[in-house]
Amino acid sequence: MKRRQFVFAIVSAATLTPIFGVAQSKTARLGILATADRPTPGGPYDHFFQALATAGWVGGRGLVVDWRQAEGDTERMSPLAAELVALKPNVIFASTQPAAVAVMTMTKAIPIVFALVHEPLSAGLAETLARPGKNATGLASMNVDILSKRIELLLEVVPSAKRIALLYQPELDVNVRQAALAEQVIRSRNLRALRVAIGRPESFGPAFESLARERPDAAVVIENPSVFTHRIEIVRRMAALALPAMYGFQPFALDGGLMSYSIDFIDQFRRAAGYVDRILRGARPGELPIEQPRRFELTVNLKTAKELGITIPRLILLRADRVIE
Repeated sequence: MKRRQFVFAIVSAATLTPIFGVAQSKTARLGILATADRPTPGGPYDHFFQALATAGWVGGRGLVVDWRQAEGDTERMSPLAAELVALKPNVIFASTQPAAVAVMTMTKAIPIVFALVHEPLSAGLAETLARPGKNATGLASMNVDILSKRIELLLEVVPSAKRIALLYQPELDVNVRQAALAEQVIRSRNLRALRVAIGRPESFGPAFESLARERPDAAVVIENPSVFTHRIEIVRRMAALALPAMYGFQPFALDGGLMSYSIDFIDQFRRAAGYVDRILRGARPGELPIEQPRRFELTVNLKTAKELGITIPRLILLRADRVIE
């Protein structure tokens, strides 16, 4: 298990602003519990730290960052959360629902900020969106229409599809509820849904054997930490089956998946940095309203479409935020 402390020096001392919530004689301490694999250059975490730097929180000059990453294994969340809590940071950024829940289980005192939580209320992270009332706040990530929109877009690209596979992790309650909602949307269109369990890497073999046996016409991969961490393997296996798939995270499409429709992760992380800033300056998380996504991205991989023998409709290409040639 990794034990790392990352210190980020992002901007010069000239950009520093006074620190109000943390005594100026002390160093602010930020804990981070990352759900998936190591952040990539130019990714959401880079923008998160850039936003913090703009607000005056610069690594090595008043800010220390303690980092733990679960690498897609949700069973590691609790021990990693316990490690961070033991360090007594001023705030913990636990971006996803599994991470935020794990941290809140360990502490009701240390402020928690999240950026990608589907169900903050049912997960027990907040009493209401307008006034969370606990020690956590941040940004929700599950717009009620997003699953329906993913299925609609997939069917525009594969209009002949009659059976759609739903890949989800049954150990995650939020994935179970997402799969049930997606199933309702599919059945409302008089189509058939096929649930396929996928989570930890050892489940990949049985999952793709099931897909090879059942031969659905298309698939929707419901986002979870494990499939995100192992997305290149997922995309490779989908290609081997020549199965067109819609994904919930843009990196899948960037790594060779057919298409993705998701919230804008970079925007969510930038806004999350604003919560961290306000809390470090003295705001109470229970009094900071939880905000909803405001930007969504459709990404289409034309190279993959060509390999699958699929012609992407012109209207989809016009609506896409990013097209990979």
